[in-house]
Amino acid sequence: MPSSKKKKSKQKKAANVATATTGVSVNDLEFDSEAAVEQLNNARAAVGLNRVDPRPKKADRLPDYPACDGCGSEYCGTMECTACGSAFYCGRSCQVNHWKNGGHKADCSTLKERSQSIAKSTVEKLMDESSPPLIRVQVLHDDPLDGSGPYKFAVDYGLHDAIYNAFKVDQEGVVENHTNDNPLYRCCLTQWLMQSLFRGERISRVHHGNNSFGKVDGGRIQGYIHSHPDDGLQVWWKASLESAMVFLHPKISATPDESFRCHQMARDIWAMWTYTFASKRASECILLTHDKAACLERASWMIKQMKPYLSKLQSAREGVDKGEVIQAYFNKVPAMIAAQCRELANVTSLDPVKLLKLRGLHKKMYENIAKPHGEDMIRRKRAADTERSKEILRKAGVFVGE
Repeated sequence: MPSSKKKKSKQKKAANVATATTGVSVNDLEFDSEAAVEQLNNARAAVGLNRVDPRPKKADRLPDYPACDGCGSEYCGTMECTACGSAFYCGRSCQVNHWKNGGHKADCSTLKERSQSIAKSTVEKLMDESSPPLIRVQVLHDDPLDGSGPYKFAVDYGLHDAIYNAFKVDQEGVVENHTNDNPLYRCCLTQWLMQSLFRGERISRVHHGNNSFGKVDGGRIQGYIHSHPDDGLQVWWKASLESAMVFLHPKISATPDESFRCHQMARDIWAMWTYTFASKRASECILLTHDKAACLERASWMIKQMKPYLSKLQSAREGVDKGEVIQAYFNKVPAMIAAQCRELANVTSLDPVKLLKLRGLHKKMYENIAKPHGEDMIRRKRAADTERSKEILRKAGVFVGE
């Protein structure tokens, strides 16, 4: 019987043969080319070696580049204004245009001091646990941290801890707060934080004079998750799940105005999650934690956590979940998670149907509606409009009336 040392030497020689044959080594397997992976595995099989899987690409770690204050493009603000250190640009043309036409010439001399002051007061108010939730988030009403400078300073002052603590409040007591007799407690911190701090298209919204947006800022999400690597995502995820159930509470559902407001709250949060998994940067930092096995483990955990909440939605009284919108999001988001796992880490064994225990009509809704819509959103980086949705449904074999 050969010694383990001789066996390892023989395996190493065989691996070298496979590498020489293909020009690809196991150490090169952090790439997207399925053809190269298959080529190497065929060569390894020919010399008696087991198959190997490509390692998923890890998301870039902090520090990360902020968005450009000129055009709004995300995580490309590599040029910093040396005078104020509070404005960032993707190139000289954006810097010059913002200086001449964007107001930076007038703001530059005092921008750093003002940005620091805004950042510090914003974080302090968000961290004030003695205040009711609505008072804490009112500071975000006028979008004080839209600019990259104020946001950068806010991170320095502890913004990520403030976000984490706010998610924790919703995770542990969002339903209780919304049934409180004091209206100042009937507020969802998660909704405010996701729609104010994590949203994308901040600059373009200002330029076009509207309040709509359809993207998240993957760089900001990455910064938060990397600041709390142990449980930052988990707390955020559970807060989102708990917040989605508020409108089902008997006291809430019995009051039409409150029911409508809380249903809209759930809709806002879970629409943001679809934007999140339509973003490659955000998906990478959420799913690519270590290797392929870890990616599968995290994605499976997220989907399994949704199961009891989805069951509540499925058994809710008819009409409470208007148009079954929240239930639709609870099908679409797992489909997008599975699609990103395949795309980013070559994880093909994740099965939301099995994890969510979908049967009958619920399974058909997932396969024919949620899955194709989620995958289309990832490809096109935006949600489908009415006409596009009809086209998706027709391709899935679903009858769509004119």
